[in-house]
Amino acid sequence: MIKKLNLLAVFCISALSLSAQENFTLEQAIEYATKNNPSVKNATLGIESANQKVKETRAIGLPQINAEGTFQQFLVIPTTVVPANTFNPMAPAGEVTELKFGTEFNTNFGISANQLLFSGSYLVGLQTSKTYKMVSEFQKTKTILDVKENVVKAYYGVLVADKTVASLQEILTTSEKIYSQTKAMFDQGLIEEDNVTQLSLNVLTAKNSLRGAKRQLVDAKNMLKLQMGMKQTETIALTSDFDVVVMSLDSAESQVTSDISQNIDFMMLNQQKELNVLNVKYEKSMYLPTLSAFFSHSQQAMGNEFKLNPLYPTTIWGLNLSVPIFSSGSRNAKVAQAKIQLKQTENSLTQLEDGLSVQTKAAKNNYDNAYDTYLTSKKAVDISKKIYSNYQIKFKEGLISSLDLSQIQTQYLSAETQYIQAMYNLVSAKIELDKITNKL
Repeated sequence: MIKKLNLLAVFCISALSLSAQENFTLEQAIEYATKNNPSVKNATLGIESANQKVKETRAIGLPQINAEGTFQQFLVIPTTVVPANTFNPMAPAGEVTELKFGTEFNTNFGISANQLLFSGSYLVGLQTSKTYKMVSEFQKTKTILDVKENVVKAYYGVLVADKTVASLQEILTTSEKIYSQTKAMFDQGLIEEDNVTQLSLNVLTAKNSLRGAKRQLVDAKNMLKLQMGMKQTETIALTSDFDVVVMSLDSAESQVTSDISQNIDFMMLNQQKELNVLNVKYEKSMYLPTLSAFFSHSQQAMGNEFKLNPLYPTTIWGLNLSVPIFSSGSRNAKVAQAKIQLKQTENSLTQLEDGLSVQTKAAKNNYDNAYDTYLTSKKAVDISKKIYSNYQIKFKEGLISSLDLSQIQTQYLSAETQYIQAMYNLVSAKIELDKITNKL
């Protein structure tokens, strides 16, 4: 009964493990990352923060209403000294009279309102806040592109690691098979022990390489989960076929064009230029006057006893006008600095345009080189595999030694490794090309 319960528990745990595993195509992994990657979440919060900044700036030009109240109790009412003849003409000169003005209790409460009527800096600030919001939106777009790039590379990294494991597993299986057959021949006294020893070394080497590749596969999956914003405790499996992805690539187009105006870095720098333009306007607006209106109404209670009756009202409204006249050159210096920053951004835009053109050509050349290397590596691995198969036959027929077979196996493994790396380099170069040409 206990054994049955243990088997049932193992089955349930296995079933839960399988159900927890998530399968992802490349597109699904990208979609998951755009929703769960912390950088994307922060960029989304940045847009919300910019929205609130726009509201905050807009509110500066809307009515500001405040209510306030005060309560005072004079424990000692202040004494004022006045000439005695002020109240008594018969009083001798120099004599003073002590008077106490005020009441013990004073209560005041009221409401006030302020309305900005004109301010050049406010108008420019409102424009700037809206532009700042657009910068936040561009920042989110750039963040998503960066996350997408990282996820694609990490996804392909897992496929490469998985393909490497499969390749090494195939070599290990073949090595173990040859070793087993050779060991049987040695046991029958048909061959020398050196052949068996050499082949056993091949098996050990293949096993060690396979263990290392499996660890790299685990690391690659962990990196992919990190880029996707997935918990490390979750299990992930990939469904896209790496060979299919690579075979879909080609290098037929000799020319690659890119609309620089749609490049995210160019768009962000151009938006920075707009901010610099607004900054110049803002500094110039400091020469303009500021006009605001205010209204205030209050009720005050006074007496030697604490009570709110009677109340004495006060109501007032008015205008405040502030006109800048002289700042000893401070405003001029600030305008000049803003113009310099604008010119610097314009120079950076020109440099970026030229840089993007050069980077586009370099990315295309890098992709072409990667494609040529991929084709060469593909042919090399086919040839090496064929030679390796022929040498296996020759070894079985006793025409070559186990050392010769080991050397050819090493050659085949090297060609296979270079081929897999060439595949990864090709897709990486394609990612870079798509990114610089706004196709990622």
